[in-house]
Amino acid sequence: MRVGTTRDQLLLEMDAAGDRVSEAIAGLSDEQMSRPDLDGWSIKDHLTHLTLWHELRFFELSRIARGGRAGFPVTDESGVEHINQQFAANRRPLPFAQVLADLDFAREMIRQAIANCPEERLDPRLFEELGPHGAGHDTAHAEMITAWRRREGI
Repeated sequence: MRVGTTRDQLLLEMDAAGDRVSEAIAGLSDEQMSRPDLDGWSIKDHLTHLTLWHELRFFELSRIARGGRAGFPVTDESGVEHINQQFAANRRPLPFAQVLADLDFAREMIRQAIANCPEERLDPRLFEELGPHGAGHDTAHAEMITAWRRREGI
């Protein structure tokens, strides 16, 4: 892949962030993935949380690629917290294999949306807080999981 365009950079960042998440969860058991040790959430909850926000990013990116404006600006912290808690609870019963498959699928949706978006529509100013790729969001959760593993000696 040729680096230099916004598209190339977004895809590289997204891939690197996905690798960080994969490294952070590598070798963990189902039991370890399901313990609510990270601020009341399990690692599985964190992964479903990332999936949700990638799903929302897909729709935002698709809307903006068609010439529209961001339709989901994240400005109300209490509203965002409600969404996060509700979706974590709704998706908690999902088996871990599905959680990983859903996350992989959501990332692929973002990759396709970025690949199909006109370059001039990838301007970060068009996305408000949601952003097109979520690499920083994935990286932050990977760091949280990695820190938890260190604390637990895992």
